[in-house]
Amino acid sequence: MEFDFSPVITYFPTLIKGVGATLLIGVVVALLSIIGGQIVAVISLYTRKAVNWPLRFLIWLFMTTPLLLQLYFLYFGIGQWVLIPAIAVGVLGLGFHYMAYNADIFIATIKSVSNGQYEASRSLGFGHLATIFYIILPQAFYRAIPQLGNNMIIMVKDISVLSAIGIAELVYLSQYAISVSFRPFEFYITIAVIYYLINVLMETGQSWVERRAAARR
Repeated sequence: MEFDFSPVITYFPTLIKGVGATLLIGVVVALLSIIGGQIVAVISLYTRKAVNWPLRFLIWLFMTTPLLLQLYFLYFGIGQWVLIPAIAVGVLGLGFHYMAYNADIFIATIKSVSNGQYEASRSLGFGHLATIFYIILPQAFYRAIPQLGNNMIIMVKDISVLSAIGIAELVYLSQYAISVSFRPFEFYITIAVIYYLINVLMETGQSWVERRAAARR
């Protein structure tokens, strides 16, 4: 059995485009899922049951069904009536999926903040919303950083699932290169190494952010 990585070198610019698309999607999904997760957590904890129970049900639904099924439902199911671009489905589907997980994290970290801090803030003249957004949420966010970082690392790997609906990320573009060169082993090894390097960089960044966050507490 012979190994030939020359096709990988030939199509390496294509793979780099796939890496760029993967990272860009990852940044957008990270922002959507973290900001959205905070909003969902606050609504779930500080509103009436008529509002927060449906949200909790959606969190449960996204956490208990496969990501691929959710993407198929959005792209092919809803697509029967509303034509949604694949990239929008991919970003929203992945964003909502991880928004549910991040909301669950924020619910736990918000609850971990002492009630005494809420009462002290109100006694100093802060309003209800001001207390939540300026006192409670910053502390909850710092406490959530390790779990959020782990979720984002997993999310970047899950972007490969978007190839199932035709989004030109790393795995999708590598499939094109494989179909032309007929060298799947070499390309899959290369992709695995690329994902490993991305993971190492993200873990390093997460460790740096955690140290910074610990120093600010």
